[in-house]
Amino acid sequence: MTTIDDTPWRRALRAYPLSWRERHGEAMLGTLLDEAEAQGREEPSRGERIALMRSGLVVRVLGWMPPVTREALATASAATGLALAVMFGVFSGFSTRMDGRLPAEGQNPDLQASPGLIVAGLWAIAFVLILCGAARAARIALAATATAGVAVFIYAQLDPLAGPRAITTVTLTVVALLGLLAPVRARVAAAVTAAVTTGILVAFHLFFEVGVGEPSEAIWLRVLTEEFTGFLAAALWGLALLAAVARARAVARRIGGAAVIWTIVWLIRFMMWDLATATLGVAAVIAVASVGVAIFRAGARRGREVHPREGAA
Repeated sequence: MTTIDDTPWRRALRAYPLSWRERHGEAMLGTLLDEAEAQGREEPSRGERIALMRSGLVVRVLGWMPPVTREALATASAATGLALAVMFGVFSGFSTRMDGRLPAEGQNPDLQASPGLIVAGLWAIAFVLILCGAARAARIALAATATAGVAVFIYAQLDPLAGPRAITTVTLTVVALLGLLAPVRARVAAAVTAAVTTGILVAFHLFFEVGVGEPSEAIWLRVLTEEFTGFLAAALWGLALLAAVARARAVARRIGGAAVIWTIVWLIRFMMWDLATATLGVAAVIAVASVGVAIFRAGARRGREVHPREGAA
């Protein structure tokens, strides 16, 4: 097939875990060797080595999570992130900045734009790209959203009056990073989840009389409280369990993904106000998730052993 010594190539492929190399290594090696032979090279270029290291690291980091799980989490993240961004943009994107150090006559009563609108706007752009099927562009937009979230968080520490509150930027940034776990292909599911989540949040904003122009912490103090976010996460976990019992696997994955995202939002909410409780909560969630992943993998492995042809298909 080729006379090129493949030793340097196999060393470069060690960036990937052994299980991945056993399944895909030979095919990847053949592609790399054919391209190198056409270009008259005898070893990987610097760009290829960097690309292999980068993609191998991604495979190692995400290898513990099944692809279907990553896709479900990414879909739920996109929908939840849009809903939270819309809520922030509509209800707290423009608000007054009251400085307690100044007398009443020295305050500016006009509504002023929050820097958090940059993050909310990027979220909207990313979601539109997802709905249009531009998965690669959407992931770039999500990466830009996470970067902007970090920048706005730093700026808000330097100018607290400008806002938004740290919990808002941290939540939008974390959800954006979760959206990068996998390309969102289930566009209808993402749109439906976003619409339902937004509707629920709007209803609760109206119920608790959180009007337009409220400071960003009003949403978290009166709507997205520990009780509400915890209740929503628990309700979603219950629905996911019912769907799993009914053997509606696709529905269970979608609802389970949303349950994971709202559990994370609940933990962020706790972390901002009670670090010790949040730490225990994170430990509990990781323990439960680890057991769940272990059971899933054991079941999948058992299924392949019992039905090898179905597993291969």
